[in-house]
Amino acid sequence: MKFTINRKYLSDKLTIVSRAISLYSPLPALAGICIEVKKDQIILTGSDSTISIQSTILPDEKNQLIIETEGSIIVESKYLLEIVRKMDFDTIYFELVDTTLLRISNQLGVFHLNGIESFTYPDLDFYKPKNHFVLSKKNLEEIYNQTAFACSEKDNRPVLTGINFRAAGSTLFCSATDTYRLARKQIHLNESRDFNITISQKALNDVVRSFEESETNDVDIYVDNKKIQFYFDGTLYQSNLLDGLFPDVERIIPQEFISFYQSDAQELVRAIDRTNFIRKDKVHLVRLECSTKEIRLKTRSSEIGDSDEVLSSALYTGEELAVTCNGKFMTDAIKALGGERVEIDFTGVLKPFRLTNPADDSALMVVVPVRSVD
Repeated sequence: MKFTINRKYLSDKLTIVSRAISLYSPLPALAGICIEVKKDQIILTGSDSTISIQSTILPDEKNQLIIETEGSIIVESKYLLEIVRKMDFDTIYFELVDTTLLRISNQLGVFHLNGIESFTYPDLDFYKPKNHFVLSKKNLEEIYNQTAFACSEKDNRPVLTGINFRAAGSTLFCSATDTYRLARKQIHLNESRDFNITISQKALNDVVRSFEESETNDVDIYVDNKKIQFYFDGTLYQSNLLDGLFPDVERIIPQEFISFYQSDAQELVRAIDRTNFIRKDKVHLVRLECSTKEIRLKTRSSEIGDSDEVLSSALYTGEELAVTCNGKFMTDAIKALGGERVEIDFTGVLKPFRLTNPADDSALMVVVPVRSVD
């Protein structure tokens, strides 16, 4: 195995592949990146057995890849990345000295890394599922940014730690919930599809982060009832799906309302943030007292103090009510909606309420209020 390649290009590819690697893997081979050099391409593979990433490098002007001889080796990812990132000069040279020793060099210096023979690497199943659709990088970034914050952080129901992708006809519904709040993003598909899967929040985060090193706009996605695959810019990202039945969120989303609130989104976020230090049992609870005359935001803690503020930009119609909820849940939802204004639709004092961006109906948030003693 012997080749030369552009250092920055290889560094970007290694960074993507390394996101699938766990340094604490019980299998030594899975702590490393498998480098397979063929006569016309290089294949880099990383995996923790649940998430697998494979990136193929074909010679072109950008990567300046020149392959002299074929071969393969597994090298521990953290050491390989450290060397490639910090070496000077645009071009670096790789040569397999023997079956387990890799030489990495440039015009000024040489490194030798001990590796593992490639035949010890697990045989990963990269079969391509039949269910296929295409999303843009922007779509996937929006899905992640507008839903992932609502995933559960507890492992007692693993399916709630992920983001649910449900296709019904030409619409893709992407949802996350921890049972106290819900975030849903709706995307239009060019073709009719029918599936219901849940992908881990970490997996989608890794995919979105990899877009920083990608120039391709569209992402090919393949799914079945066991795994999901993302193809972009010569990279295959594969993740096992989360087991369990995701809640029927359509039953959670309110449909009938008794009152409507609308205000400048940043004014509400800043007002909630100003009271963040006023907590009760370490939880930041805020109380919205709503009437057609004025909207007041209140907080209270017997140990710390209280606050009372009028929201000057708020517009309100409907029945008078007072609702208490988790302040963080409110600000997370408003920030995820990303609009200049926010609309809150109420169904009752202790009933879930809906938050939307009046200028964009593709996303909605639901927050469950809490019982207040005030």
